[in-house]
Amino acid sequence: MEKVSNGISTIADGLIINGNITGEGDMKLAGCVEGEVVLRNGKLIVEHSGYVEGNIEVKEIMISGEVRGKIHAASKVALSSTGKIRGDVKTARIDIAEGAFICGNFEVEDKLDSAK
Repeated sequence: MEKVSNGISTIADGLIINGNITGEGDMKLAGCVEGEVVLRNGKLIVEHSGYVEGNIEVKEIMISGEVRGKIHAASKVALSSTGKIRGDVKTARIDIAEGAFICGNFEVEDKLDSAK
């Protein structure tokens, strides 16, 4: 049976999840997650009020809130002017707005070299 996902899962502001989240789809986070978030084929949107304390593995992430933990985004990390990262980041592309806060190491994977 084929799984079809057309929506975006949402963790609303004021909601606290204490535990790991794993899935295939996209997720919007306005609340708090204390645990690992793994969405290997999905996009994670951490809104202004959103907070993650734990490692993240996603295809793409957009951060306007705060992340404390390692981030591995296969495709892209986008950090808005209100976004904060405290942890190491590994990705193929990165977009950092003026005013963003970053404390950690960045490793940008060269997808072209690995294809040779």
